[in-house]
Amino acid sequence: MYKSIYLRRIIIFSMILVTIPVVSLGILSYFKAKDIVQEKVNMGNMQVLTQTELKVEQVLQTIDNAIVQFSNSKLVNESITRGFEARDFMLVTDLANGLYKLQSFDLGISNVQLASFSHKWSLDNSGFSQFMTDKELKILTERVNFPEFSKWVTNNETPNILLVKKLPINVFKDLSGVIVANVPNYRLQKLIPEYNGESDTIVFDSDYRLLTQVSNPDFSQEKIDQVVRHLKASTEKSGSNEIRLQDGSIGITYKKSSFNGWVYVSLVSIEQITKESGAIGWYTFYVCSGVFLILLVLSLIGSNRIYTPIRLVFESAAGGRSIENRNEDELQFIGKHIVSLRKSQSRLLDQIQGHTKQLKEFFVRKLLLGELNTQEIQEKSEQFQYDWGTDSYCVLTVQIDSLTGTRFQENDHDLLMFAVNNIVSELTLPESRLEPVVIGGNQITLLRNRASSPEEGKNDVYALSELIQSTVKEILGLQISIGISGFFTNLNRGAQAYRESLEALKYRIRFGEEAILHVEDVLPDHRIQTIFPEWIEKQLIDALKVPDLVKAQQLLHEFLTVILRDPIRHQEYQMILFRLLADLIREIQNAGENLQASSQEDRQLFEQLFNLKTIAETESWFMRMVLEPMVTLLNKKWESQNKNISEHMIEIIHEEFESDLTLDLCATRLNYHPNYLKTVFRKETGVNFSDYVSQYRLNQAKKWLLETDMKVSQIAEKLRYQNSQNFIRYFRKMEDMTPGDYRKKYHNT
Repeated sequence: MYKSIYLRRIIIFSMILVTIPVVSLGILSYFKAKDIVQEKVNMGNMQVLTQTELKVEQVLQTIDNAIVQFSNSKLVNESITRGFEARDFMLVTDLANGLYKLQSFDLGISNVQLASFSHKWSLDNSGFSQFMTDKELKILTERVNFPEFSKWVTNNETPNILLVKKLPINVFKDLSGVIVANVPNYRLQKLIPEYNGESDTIVFDSDYRLLTQVSNPDFSQEKIDQVVRHLKASTEKSGSNEIRLQDGSIGITYKKSSFNGWVYVSLVSIEQITKESGAIGWYTFYVCSGVFLILLVLSLIGSNRIYTPIRLVFESAAGGRSIENRNEDELQFIGKHIVSLRKSQSRLLDQIQGHTKQLKEFFVRKLLLGELNTQEIQEKSEQFQYDWGTDSYCVLTVQIDSLTGTRFQENDHDLLMFAVNNIVSELTLPESRLEPVVIGGNQITLLRNRASSPEEGKNDVYALSELIQSTVKEILGLQISIGISGFFTNLNRGAQAYRESLEALKYRIRFGEEAILHVEDVLPDHRIQTIFPEWIEKQLIDALKVPDLVKAQQLLHEFLTVILRDPIRHQEYQMILFRLLADLIREIQNAGENLQASSQEDRQLFEQLFNLKTIAETESWFMRMVLEPMVTLLNKKWESQNKNISEHMIEIIHEEFESDLTLDLCATRLNYHPNYLKTVFRKETGVNFSDYVSQYRLNQAKKWLLETDMKVSQIAEKLRYQNSQNFIRYFRKMEDMTPGDYRKKYHNT
């Protein structure tokens, strides 16, 4: 049995999907509730601090007002600037009564001291001192060392709170005395709320000295010091913060008084607040657990229902095969199966499309070659959905002009034709043509004519042909020519149209490369008598015999120009070229030579000539394959013949130098014209015939002078000189000495 990996994943995901929001909601709810409790505690503490501040400042303000009222009395103002004697005891008594009245129970003043700096007397609960000691005077002087008129003073020397006012009131200069009200700390402590087990309220002065007692024993002096450091670091007038300590955290709520700079602080243990919020946490836990269990059950049921269609698809994809020990889940298995099906489908579609394209090309190829009858054409048209009705068609045939000067070789021709075929396929709409094909080095496209008139259709075909030409030249760098057939309405005429396009291309020899030739434009309207320029051919052959290759090339160009002057049919033009080639081959054969080694190679020459496309190619081919080889062969022939002639003439000279030798005599014997022999002999030997004979006779005379005892007259007679004096003059001219002197000089040596 296959264990469902995907079902397990759905269940796990559902559990995670249920767990995360429920747990998150519970945690957020708990902390939110805790924050709300903390906030409410802080708000309550702030209200308590505000009430405490109001109560304390009300008492302090009342005391301040009472002291001000007493200090502004006439009795105080007159007394502070004078000294007292024994007779002034009534005045002192009145001052003491006034000070005593200030110390009511409601105000909480424990003692009031009135002192004069100018006369150094002092009056308080302990009595009247007419002369203060320097120590007492110094203490009072230090207490009034502040810029204000009055100030609440606290210090570490006394546990009381002192209200110190300078006298007279509101006078900056001429300080005469001081009045000091003493309020004990326990009076301030009574104004502070009692510790209720949750928060403890304490008061600091402006210098952060503790003015009240800490009721909660958990708040040690170390914790109070931490609170003081936090308050000193704070710049806010009021606020709530949490101070983390090693043994726990303290929540503080503070408020700084603008009246006297005192700081009212409420301390609460965070653990106490946590205990209160713990109940909320447990309640939240129970509710979230219940919701989690309900959602978990629903997720299990839903997961099974969601998995049911996947299981059915999976079983269908598996097809009853064993799928044990798979590491993939059902969707991955189904996905791979779908991918496999898509690949198979794509392969089948590609094969079908490829086969369809090949079948279409095969159909077009057979259609253009005339291998299909009417019924087969109709069946194939229906099979390939060629429903063109009664439209007309034409055939475009593309040929590459030449690969000379391009980056391609002749063995690239087939590949280039297929590249051209692809370009034509891209430039023409599928609905306006049959499948383009390549046949025998030609690219052929059967086009549909959608124009309203034949002339418009012809213009459209010309425009498409120009586009094909420019695109092929831009992409492949090739020059092509295009032949266009006439329009036809029956596909049975496809083969004839193909032949017409090929026939049109043959006239490229007249119009040159990169031609677009419509068969109706290039075929002559009437037949013209073909003229073979024999006079030019005769001059051409004579130039080859000279040989003068430059003149022969000029005559060949003139020959081709003359035969292309009139619009003759291509077949007639080829027949003229075949005749010229045959006459040239016959001429070289008459000279005892052959352009090719065998008749098979001669046939190849005619085949090559048949396949030439342009006038430039034809002229170049004749020069390369016929005229230049012919001149080379004739040169070799004439050089060999001239060499034989000169050798025969030299042989005659060597054998018959004692006779009356002349150039005419040699010409008679060798059957050549004397002038021709004269030219040949001079070309082969570098000297004239007569000079060579004279030089040879001179050499023979030298030999006879040295090797024989013949007389000079005898030698002159044997060498056919009329007298010995002529011989002696010639000998002296050539050797700068007479024959006798020559014999004397060289005979002994």
